[in-house]
Amino acid sequence: MMTNFEKAKKVYESMEIPEQLPNVIDQAFVRASSRRRIAWYRPVLSAAAAVCILFVALLNLSSTFASAMAEVPVLGNVAKVLTFRSYSIETDSEWITVNQPSIAGTGNTELEKRVNREIQEKIDAIVADARQEAKQNREEAIAQGQDPTEWMPVILDITYEIKSSNEKTLSFVIHKTETAASAYTQQIFYNLELSSGKDLTLEDVLGPDYKEIANQAIQETIDQRIAEDPVQWPYFVPTPDMPDEGFQGITDDQKFYIDGSGNVVISFDEYEIGPGSMGIQNFTVGKSLV
Repeated sequence: MMTNFEKAKKVYESMEIPEQLPNVIDQAFVRASSRRRIAWYRPVLSAAAAVCILFVALLNLSSTFASAMAEVPVLGNVAKVLTFRSYSIETDSEWITVNQPSIAGTGNTELEKRVNREIQEKIDAIVADARQEAKQNREEAIAQGQDPTEWMPVILDITYEIKSSNEKTLSFVIHKTETAASAYTQQIFYNLELSSGKDLTLEDVLGPDYKEIANQAIQETIDQRIAEDPVQWPYFVPTPDMPDEGFQGITDDQKFYIDGSGNVVISFDEYEIGPGSMGIQNFTVGKSLV
């Protein structure tokens, strides 16, 4: 009996390479070559990029290949979140790179339509806002006498990361990183129950006492980290002048995800509970009940 991997391999080997694919690869390398890279690892990156571009392009350009790959046990979880759209915009005002995810193979068509529509709307809005702001900032700088050749474009990078995928749930995050004077990353999480098509909440995955469970686990972790190395973990601490500083408990719309081991992980964006230099802060608070 032919295995799922052999089926996918057979589909791949019998497939005609789409006419768009060479252009996709050429354009990707043209964009990559326009940015400075360290010489010694360029060949390695080029080879890896070629494989990734080929795989992603085939997933997007051939529904047959995508369906076959979704059945492969090892790659099935990865193929549930595909790169639906990938593009770059480079002008004097902004450098924008977008890798837009799309969910598929969940067995819930309505869920896929809803989430994919939401993702596209959110990313389109983020890009439009960034472009408008970058254009306005450049015009204002030039009006104030700044040399246009010295203007640093706003850099926007949108990527995604799969946190976990199984027969019950799918958890992934979209990263929006914007760089002007400094870099700042924000996160958009999706935690989905595949059978019902609902967005999972912290109450769903931790139970009715989710706030108490999460707050206790986070505070204990913060205290432990500070005790072990206060220099490495300079979390904000409340003071008489700033009593609301630091961790004050999770919010009603707190960001979280489910990791590959079924753990619920609370996530804070940069500057939320510590200096921006600490980056995004994650805390494992318990096992998911879903």
